Amino acid sequence: MFDYPYLFFEVIAFLVAVFQYNKIKHTPYVYFIPYLFFIVAYEIGTLYNCCSIAHSNLWISNITMTISFLFYSVFLSNLIKSPKTKKWIKRLIVLSIFCSVLNTLFVQGFWKLDTITILLQFGIIILINCIYFYELMNFSQKQLVIIKLPEFWLNTGLLFFCLAKFLFFSAFAYMAYHNNYAYRFLFDVIANLACAILYPCLTVSFLCISKTNNQ
Repeated sequence: MFDYPYLFFEVIAFLVAVFQYNKIKHTPYVYFIPYLFFIVAYEIGTLYNCCSIAHSNLWISNITMTISFLFYSVFLSNLIKSPKTKKWIKRLIVLSIFCSVLNTLFVQGFWKLDTITILLQFGIIILINCIYFYELMNFSQKQLVIIKLPEFWLNTGLLFFCLAKFLFFSAFAYMAYHNNYAYRFLFDVIANLACAILYPCLTVSFLCISKTNNQ
């Protein structure tokens, strides 16, 4: 596991979520337990080529990224205060799934990495993150210690994670299809750095939840 830093961070986040179960069981954060279990299982399965078909696991990567997008986007949309904004976010989520289906059926296909869909999904999550921070700064009704807010850490981790991945996948297609194999090294670096930001932030988010907050 230590040979794959991103897996280490994911496992730690999952274990902390399980450890915090009694504190998060009455909050939406409890859904992170099955989600992170799925992510860890996916990563381990990928490392051991359990999901490889014709020497490729891109198909399962497409499915996993779509599941991750749906999980995070729906979770984040519920943190948005404005009903009108929340409605538009939900429309964007539905639109992205529709575009994903079209892309899979008619454009990039099921067996190749659907970079168009991935960019769209990361872009939507970045947008939701920005809306959350805007509302936090402008519409809070009471004085808050933001570093004690679980949703602050969640949005912070996701914002940096998605920005890093968005920049990488913006260049991925060009590098891959022009046989510039530096993208493999670049992906390893960016993936590990992005996970080193997201999953520790998730871990802190779980630790910020107390029983008193749930009463």
